[in-house]
Order: sequence, then structure tokens, then C-alpha cells
Amino acid sequence: MQRRQTLAEKTRARVLGAARKLLLGKNFSGFSMEAVARKADVARLTVYYQFGSKAGLLEALYDFVAWRGDMQRLAEVFRQTHDPVATMNDFILVFARFWASDRDVIRRLHGLGAIDPEIGKGLRARNERRRHGVRTIVERYLRVYPTLTSIQELIAIDTIHMLTSFETFDALAGSTRSLDEVAAIVRRHAHSAIGFAQRDPD
Repeated sequence: MQRRQTLAEKTRARVLGAARKLLLGKNFSGFSMEAVARKADVARLTVYYQFGSKAGLLEALYDFVAWRGDMQRLAEVFRQTHDPVATMNDFILVFARFWASDRDVIRRLHGLGAIDPEIGKGLRARNERRRHGVRTIVERYLRVYPTLTSIQELIAIDTIHMLTSFETFDALAGSTRSLDEVAAIVRRHAHSAIGFAQRDPD
């Protein structure tokens, strides 16, 4: 049983690696389960058995990229309850590191999500989870600094959600800015969105 599980995990990793390479290729619009199977040198049914569908395969690839991008650190960020601004700063840094970790693959996954409804559905669910995280941070901040009206709170959540998106990171990073430079820009605007820029940080 242990040997079978090890082989299954190796096969899964090989398929995900093949999927990643195909997405980085010039003809990624022709991405298919069959093409991934050929690239991984496994039977097509093996890919379907492991992932169920193309959307399932790409969801698994996104999870794999997230794991390599250290997204598991997000749970630790939310255990920081003493300082909501520090929590937001760390939240921004975690996502910046994730977006930078495999930027070309993430860009292409988002591109496929824009034209494939099933893949897009999975990406929207991920975005909503990020929005929920932003809402939690803003609500924690307002318990300490109740400076915003309810309408301003909603705008702040929408603004920070936009600022922490891959699209914003990708546009700000361009070909010259470092991860840390982008994170600093996002933090500055996120602070402004909640009114922290007008406060004495000390």
C-alpha cells in the first residue's frame, strides 16, 4: 500500500510538472488533458483518474504553485491578533511572494480562467477567499481604530482586494520592480484606504 501511494504521488507530481511546462509553452491555448498525458508519458486515463477534468488539473496545479509560493504561511498571519496593521502588511507580503513565485504560470492560469467558465469559476472562488481575508483584517482594524463609515468600509475592502490581486501585482512589477518594491507600494495604498496614512504609526 505504501509503495502504491508513493508511486501515485510521483505520478501526480510528474503530471503537474508536465502541465506547468505546457502552460509555459508557446501554444498554451491548446492545453488539454491529452497533451499533458503525452508530456508526462502516462496514459490519458491516468490523468483523468487523478484530476477528473482539465479544470480539476489546473486547480491542482494552482494549489501546487501556491504551496511552492509559501501560501501556507497565511494561516500564521491570521493568528496575529495584536496588531491589525501588521497583519495586513504580512497579508500583502504573503500574496506578493506568491504572485512572484511562478508569475508566468499564474498569468496563464488567469488567462485560461478568462476564457473557460469552469476554470474561471475556480479562480473566482479563490478571489472570494482572498476578499474574505481582507474583510477580516479591515474589521479587526476598525475595532481598534473606528474611523470609517459603513460605506467607506466596503470601499476599503474592495480597494485592498484589488490591490492584493495578481493583476495589480503583475502590472506594478512590470519588468523592473522587485517584489519588495511592489509590496511597499501596495502597503502604502492599503494604509490610505483604511485611513492609516493619516494616523501617527507610533
